[in-house]
Amino acid sequence: MAGYIGANTSSVTNNQNAAERRKKFTFTANTTALTGLSFLPNKIHIFHNGIRLVRNTDYTEASDGQSVTLTNAAQAGDEIVAVTFDQNPATGGGSSYTDADVDAHLLTAGVTLDATNDKLSIGTGATLDVSAGTLVTPAGHIIQTVKSSISDVSNSTTTTTPAEINSVYRVAITPTSTSSTILWMMNAHLNVGPATFGSFAVYRSINGGAYTSINVDNGREAFRQRGAETDQRQTTIMYYDTPSTTNEVIYTPYWFRHSGGSTFYTNDNGMGSFCMAFEIAG
Repeated sequence: MAGYIGANTSSVTNNQNAAERRKKFTFTANTTALTGLSFLPNKIHIFHNGIRLVRNTDYTEASDGQSVTLTNAAQAGDEIVAVTFDQNPATGGGSSYTDADVDAHLLTAGVTLDATNDKLSIGTGATLDVSAGTLVTPAGHIIQTVKSSISDVSNSTTTTTPAEINSVYRVAITPTSTSSTILWMMNAHLNVGPATFGSFAVYRSINGGAYTSINVDNGREAFRQRGAETDQRQTTIMYYDTPSTTNEVIYTPYWFRHSGGSTFYTNDNGMGSFCMAFEIAG
């Protein structure tokens, strides 16, 4: 048989992450089959009476990693030692991690990885730190949501120049990517008198800069009352924006009386209004 005596310095034994298992065989009759093993491909050493055998010359590995066949039969009284190296040691002693093993290993510190169902759960108070890498959110999915306070304060305007309704409706959001889209919305209780057109504009400030409109001459008219009666309603106003920044962006609603002679109100009935912003992955 081919082989040599002494320690091996192959990449297998140099792998600091490998787990080593030894199994000793003694024989009362000639045999070539070593069974009851569990190893990954090329992650086994066979020693026959202290001499290390050469893979594919002195023995062959089974493709399922469960057995080895000797080229030359071991004799009665011989000793064979099989040393296996498992680079992914499973809790149950197998040759690789199973989904159940992954779940069991990571059920610590409030973090649960359900590998079977591809789900990661972060417990209350736990933090998922991705500072060393990138957390990728599929395009079209919501990354974060922010909301203003709910205000039942009544505001009014008769000006034809856009002005901020109330600073309480400001929402500050810091996009995680320059490719993100921001969906802004306001749930508002509005009142406008006869033959008066009420209009909105959404303004933004990037990184503490000046406020500028994101919807100049586009969708500014919230509603109009053509008739002779007051129009009072709850409504939702939405705009989208692509600020192309990862700095903080503050959005706030402006309003003005587009035309007509009546006063434009919010929350004149004591009901509350609020704003929200959603970052959507690009």
